[in-house]
Amino acid sequence: MKRKEQFPFGKIAALYLFILVGILLAFELSSQGIKANTIGITHANHNTPELVGDANLCLVLGRTIGTYSAGGSIDDVYEWTVTDSAGEEIFSNSGGQQFETIQVVFNDAGDYVVSIKIRRGTNSDFYQSRMNVTIQKGPDKIALQSDYLLCGDNPVILTALDPGTPNLGNYSIIWRDIDKNVLETGNELIVNSPGIYLVELYLNNDDNSKTCTVNGTTYVGPAIDFQILKSKAKICEGGSVLFTTDIPLSGEWFIRKKSESNKISLGNAYELELLSSDLSGPGIYEVSFSVPSLDFPDCPSERKTEFEIIQAPQVEIRLLDEPEQCDNPNGSMQVLVMSNLESISIPELDFYKQDIAAGEVFTFDNLKPRVYLVQLVQNGCVTNKLIQLKSEDWSNIPPDQFNIVLSQIDETCAVEEIIPGNLSVALAGPIEDGMFRILSSEKGVVASGAIPVDGKFDIDLNAGNYLLEITIGNCTYPIESFTILDQPQVAVSVPSTINICESYLFVPETSDELLFTLTFPNGELQSLKTGEAFTLTEEGNYTLLAEPLDENSTLCLKRMNFTASLLSPFSFSAVLIEENCFDPIRYRAELEGIRASEVSIRWFDSDGIIVGRSMEFYPSYIGEFSLSVMPISSGFCPTIPVAFEVKAPITQVPMDLDLSKSCDDREAVIISLTTNPEIELRTEWIYYDESGARAELDSLNELFDIKVYKSGTYEAVAYTKLGCEVGRNLIQVEVSEPYPAPDLDLLYPVCSKNNSIPPIDPGEYDEYEWYFGDQLVSNQRLFKPDKIGKYQLRVTTAEGCILLENFSTHDVCDFKVVFPNAMILGNPQKNFRVFISEDITDAELFILNRQGELIHHVSTNNVPIEAPVFIWDGKFNGQYVPVGNYAFVVILRNPPYGIEERETGSLLVLQ
Repeated sequence: MKRKEQFPFGKIAALYLFILVGILLAFELSSQGIKANTIGITHANHNTPELVGDANLCLVLGRTIGTYSAGGSIDDVYEWTVTDSAGEEIFSNSGGQQFETIQVVFNDAGDYVVSIKIRRGTNSDFYQSRMNVTIQKGPDKIALQSDYLLCGDNPVILTALDPGTPNLGNYSIIWRDIDKNVLETGNELIVNSPGIYLVELYLNNDDNSKTCTVNGTTYVGPAIDFQILKSKAKICEGGSVLFTTDIPLSGEWFIRKKSESNKISLGNAYELELLSSDLSGPGIYEVSFSVPSLDFPDCPSERKTEFEIIQAPQVEIRLLDEPEQCDNPNGSMQVLVMSNLESISIPELDFYKQDIAAGEVFTFDNLKPRVYLVQLVQNGCVTNKLIQLKSEDWSNIPPDQFNIVLSQIDETCAVEEIIPGNLSVALAGPIEDGMFRILSSEKGVVASGAIPVDGKFDIDLNAGNYLLEITIGNCTYPIESFTILDQPQVAVSVPSTINICESYLFVPETSDELLFTLTFPNGELQSLKTGEAFTLTEEGNYTLLAEPLDENSTLCLKRMNFTASLLSPFSFSAVLIEENCFDPIRYRAELEGIRASEVSIRWFDSDGIIVGRSMEFYPSYIGEFSLSVMPISSGFCPTIPVAFEVKAPITQVPMDLDLSKSCDDREAVIISLTTNPEIELRTEWIYYDESGARAELDSLNELFDIKVYKSGTYEAVAYTKLGCEVGRNLIQVEVSEPYPAPDLDLLYPVCSKNNSIPPIDPGEYDEYEWYFGDQLVSNQRLFKPDKIGKYQLRVTTAEGCILLENFSTHDVCDFKVVFPNAMILGNPQKNFRVFISEDITDAELFILNRQGELIHHVSTNNVPIEAPVFIWDGKFNGQYVPVGNYAFVVILRNPPYGIEERETGSLLVLQ
């Protein structure tokens, strides 16, 4: 596996710019004091160039970025170099308009020189300039990471600078929350809560100005993204609050009163309901939920939330006098208000008053015996107080005059639910004009009504403590108190809704040994025991029945319903974002089938460490990473992380230009561009004549091999698919005369009698191939054919072009001489004539008598074809020769072919 590969700055300076800018997205450099970074220097394309840029910079994170601009015109070509104090070149780059402004990464403090050379047209020395740059040393290392895991209650220590920084004490370091509130100063910050944290650090100059300011950002959070949902932020004493998570997770719940240090475990469940009566009174409470992570088993994910129990209105009720008897209402009581109230009411006295201040006292007289309900309202909370005023003569009532029999039934189990308890009341004898009320300090009046004539009635009641008030006529009889006991059910927790990816392992949460029977949407039943998982793959309504495994258990069965829905299929990928030339390396999580608001995103390095949580990711080094996307509403989905490799961006490519002659177009010169074949590039071609005039060769754009017919300078420019210039080069072209074709005739002589004919010389070439038919007969420059027929010559030029020429041969030595062997003197039709076939250029005729005397001689170097070469009429010195036999000699010549032949014969001359 490739790991965090480093690249030498001197070789790939532009790569560091990509990486460093990505890092500085989290640690932005400030422009205060000596500038740590200046961005956005731009200049209009003026005709007169001017070098401007950062002359003083601060070295932060071991590097800093300087920006430099040269101005100029749109067609200028820029050549940049940066050298250190020793003259070593640390940066070089060149190109067209896109390089009018450059960014340079400096690694070391010291003095540097930035040089610019501008070529305009073919004038390579059109403009030159240089400027001195001073780099001041800032912090060598930022220790703050981009992401921290918050594991349970364990705090996270954020460190701004490496503790080994030599001048650490000279830095001012300020920590803030996302709202810019100052949290702490110093190199470390202890964090217990998830969120975004900001840090600002800088050096102080003698004049109290800031130097080398760095602004950093980090995220602290749990491995699993979830939130605690609560039904209420505040509850009244006597109220309740329900807590759930936005993801169906089962984990451990804890509670801690803010005034106390220890938190108390409330067990594992999908949700938590808290009753104020189970807690230690009014105050602010912290509820936390902890769940283990599959990816980080040693780092439980925890979230916290708070709620408040509002103190009930405070009053003191004093019983002053009890009434003597029912028909003498002389009782009295007093209500002392001890806290501000929104209202107070006593329904039995038709008393109601609003906006009562603490300290007020209310006295009520002429009260008859009965139960009085005092209702107090403050901060939206209603508190009930029950006051019993008893008659002094109740104890003297004879049993036969008033007798009440109470029978009660506590809550009981039904097959799948709790049956409320019941109170039965039986009075002695028939009753007329009787009324009853059942009251609770929690709910006030629970039930009321007329008593049947037979004095018997019953009421269903949930578990709780109650008072029974019986009134007959105008007299209230002794008040009875009673309690309905509750019936516990099995303790089990399930989520109310579940979102299923492909499948969901559903485990009901309980600490008891139970048997679970799950009814699936299709009606199918499945039974499992505590700790075993149901596999859910269908959407719809589910019903879970929980019952004790112990047959002797007194716990009731419990039936719960929940709904499951199927998430639509979705996919995700890590896509390299390329929008502008030389942007920092940036990836984006591309989602299909799901919205960004519905997922939890994690970017991991090759060690499995979280390095990002947002839709976009700026890697800080070259190497391997992975992306994981999890639907936040579905618990744990079986998604497979997508691995990807961050590669060095292409900022320059080789630009090798070569010249060659065209084989199919002998007047053209071919310019060939060789570059990186793995990169999708487009090209532009520019022509400069001898005067430097520029012409855009638009018709040749996109080509890597071009034909040119003019001498001059040609420039090739390469761009990426985004239009980013990554290379250019020039080449000088001299268009010469086209190379000649082989110097051959269509027909060549061959002598069948000797080989004295000179060889064929086709001219100067690199290679030769002579073919007779399909047979290679020679590869020498000079060739003497020796057969009659068709030949072909293939020559290869210095440019590698192959030229073909065809020719034929004929036998020039196979000639004929025709002459008569007799002639008649004086007869022009019967004279002596000599005919000679072609390929003879010179001929000579000798005629001799018997004595060997030469009587006729003639020669010619113009031998006609198909016409007599020589004609003799038989005369010698103007007179006919005597009749008789004569001898003759014909000499035939063709000097270029080396032919010289002699023909002899006898001639009979007749009269």
